[in-house]
Amino acid sequence: MIENGILGIVGILTGTVILISTLGFIYFMRSAYRYGSRDEANKFFGSYMFNNPKRYIIAFLFLVLAGMSLSIGFIFAFIASFFMSPLVIWELLSSVSLIALAGFFVTFTSIDHPKSFLNYIAFLKAKNKKK
Repeated sequence: MIENGILGIVGILTGTVILISTLGFIYFMRSAYRYGSRDEANKFFGSYMFNNPKRYIIAFLFLVLAGMSLSIGFIFAFIASFFMSPLVIWELLSSVSLIALAGFFVTFTSIDHPKSFLNYIAFLKAKNKKK
């Protein structure tokens, strides 16, 4: 019972983090498309990734961790289903997967450091007003 509560809390927290970071990224892309061009948005995002390579290496390591924990969960839960309830395995590995996915979304979308994205949107708005 306690494990279900822990999984529920982890699920709510990570789901909220993923939702906020995804909405922030959608806002950035929508603003870049609205006030600039697709090429400018691609150049900015590409240069941001190029200038912050450690951030994106960490982001994709989180994604790899999430994928590995899901695949291990599938394998061991299937094997364990012959001997015991596989829910215990899924509670642990799905929590790891959700946390890793939230880590990926936060680092990939830079929601933890949005200043550069917001500055870029302000730059595009100012540039758009001059036209």
